[in-house]
Amino acid sequence: MENESTSAAVLDQSAIWYSACNEDTASEIAALQPKGKRLLCITASGSRAFDLLLADPAHIVSIDQNPAQTALAELFAAAYRTFDYASFSGLVGLREEPARLDLIDKLLPQLSPPSREFWRRNRGIAAEGLLYCGRWEGFLRQIRRWAGKRRRKLADRLLAAPDRETQWALWRQEWDDWRWRLFVRAMTARSLWRWVMREPGIAFIDREFDMTAYTHDCFNHAARDLHLRDLPFAWLMLSGGYDTEVLPPYLTEAGHAAIAQRVDRLELRTLSLQQAIAEAEPGSFDGASLSDYSSYCDDTVQRRVWADLARGIRPGGLVCERKFYNKSGTDIPLESGFTRNRKLEDALRLSDGALFYSFVVARREGIASRDACEIRDLRHS
Repeated sequence: MENESTSAAVLDQSAIWYSACNEDTASEIAALQPKGKRLLCITASGSRAFDLLLADPAHIVSIDQNPAQTALAELFAAAYRTFDYASFSGLVGLREEPARLDLIDKLLPQLSPPSREFWRRNRGIAAEGLLYCGRWEGFLRQIRRWAGKRRRKLADRLLAAPDRETQWALWRQEWDDWRWRLFVRAMTARSLWRWVMREPGIAFIDREFDMTAYTHDCFNHAARDLHLRDLPFAWLMLSGGYDTEVLPPYLTEAGHAAIAQRVDRLELRTLSLQQAIAEAEPGSFDGASLSDYSSYCDDTVQRRVWADLARGIRPGGLVCERKFYNKSGTDIPLESGFTRNRKLEDALRLSDGALFYSFVVARREGIASRDACEIRDLRHS
């Protein structure tokens, strides 16, 4: 639904929309170089914040205007603090765990009151694991069921392809047929997004933008240039779940061990991106990971966001933004004293394992005074 300003929209805030890793945080790490830095990021499933912790930042403020997403991230954070990897992997759904809901109950005392109440009311949605309790993840699993036995077997063959050449041949010869093209056209129909999926971001996609052609091109790029079996997002999309040998870093045993030592560097807050950066003190952050926030707003809001970022990000700080179907506003950062790293943007677009995104990677220009940097460091020490 739309908020009071018709220039921005929000998703239903009573539900978890995203519960697994639907992006490739390696791109954000390459863009932001997080080690030792104080970062702002958008929470969503929490995967971005937890993967960024593996790059050894000093502190992360992770925000989401949806309290359900905060509740999910808080539960993950408590699980990192409390459980060994066997219990953690059972809780999140990487292995069978008959006592999964009991594990949730053990973590509730560590959560904030709103998040504790959310899980008391909704613990049943995690019956198959925290990774699969989101609406988007449920949609992906439903698509696989609808696909039919033949297409499911074909998806499994793609994920088993030993190299890109074999994969691309299989894609061209068997996958990319009229049925697939019809499916892509149906799934990118604006009426479906508006009236069935009730996706508010559809209002901000340029009417001239060909969602069908763009989606088809993204899939072709992935099948030709990336090795699908090495991409966690490809497993999630094509099989409905993760292969335990191909996991996002935050879900691996090594990732669990490292995050357990650093999770207290993570601060989770429920508020909008606009609120977070408007309230920040000047120079509070060394960088920001914005996900694809512009999917839900127009150029007017984007200008306000980047103007606030110019105040909240220290000179020399870095910002990474993803662009999905709404490609507007790519040069708006230049109006607020940022420069774009177009070479890195192009490289990330080609290498990103989440397939569908282009990037804006921007650097805040200006010279930070030594005194200002020392004051900022003292405030956050």
